[in-house]
Amino acid sequence: MATYLSPEGLKKIADFLRNGRKFPVRHGVQHDKRVEYFKGSKLVDFLVNNTEKKKKGRPTITNEADAIRVCRAMLAEGYFHRSERIEKGVLKLVPPSRQEWAPKEFYTWIYDGDQTTSYFMTALLIIGFLLLTCFPIWPTFLKIWLWYISVTLLIFMLGFITIRAVIFLIFWIMGFEFWILPRLFDDNLGFTESFTPGYTFEKVAGGQLIYRLGAFGAIGGLFYWAYTQPTDFDTFLSVQRDFLDDLYSGNLLSDMSQQSKEDIDKVKIPTLEDLMAETDNIFETEDNSEDIVSQFMDDMLKEDAKAEAAMDDEDEE
Repeated sequence: MATYLSPEGLKKIADFLRNGRKFPVRHGVQHDKRVEYFKGSKLVDFLVNNTEKKKKGRPTITNEADAIRVCRAMLAEGYFHRSERIEKGVLKLVPPSRQEWAPKEFYTWIYDGDQTTSYFMTALLIIGFLLLTCFPIWPTFLKIWLWYISVTLLIFMLGFITIRAVIFLIFWIMGFEFWILPRLFDDNLGFTESFTPGYTFEKVAGGQLIYRLGAFGAIGGLFYWAYTQPTDFDTFLSVQRDFLDDLYSGNLLSDMSQQSKEDIDKVKIPTLEDLMAETDNIFETEDNSEDIVSQFMDDMLKEDAKAEAAMDDEDEE
């Protein structure tokens, strides 16, 4: 136990808690800054009873008294500080004279853990941004590879979503809700959390029998149509295969010349002839506008003349 109370031992425990975010925390705002905080009793329970004990690097703390000693030592070393919660999600820093350990109080993390992964991902983000901004000067073979990768990922995602929905529909008709990667599209979760759990299997709630029967009838009708109209269904499959072939071969741009394909990313600089032709078009447009206005005014004058003539005839009568 004395080993864990040394500076090296405390850092080892802090790294275990912070790297990979194994210890669950809450998020709040303190002095206009987003912070992560926890309750003292939660940290003690995690050190003693968490399920990570058998993993490499996990400190062996077997009782609550030793866990409290470690927590007090980490507080004294400045890995976290005691905070006071004013309202839900908002913290207030407690003065240093009251920085003692209490299981029922809240503590804000100061130590962020090993930042190597964060720095590496930031560097990758910057490099990726620079590569994307330089896309117009990429060599042709790289653009082709990017096209193939993008098309493949798109087809994979559409195929996965379709198969996932079909499997759910089949089990839902039988009275169960079976989702593969149920939290995949949850925007409130992180990247790794979106892939857990791998699946869920639950019984459907009551009152859905009529909808399940309706879905069963619709699927049955679809299979009956595919069986009785093989020509139309085969045509549909053939069109999909041709579309995929055109997608990978680039034939969707077949209405463009080869030179236009090669120059698709180039910035076009207008020549003197183009500028002169554009100026002539502007003048022609202005002339046409003047002609339209003149014609309109002539029509108005003719209408006024007719109206005056009609009034003169009435006066003579």
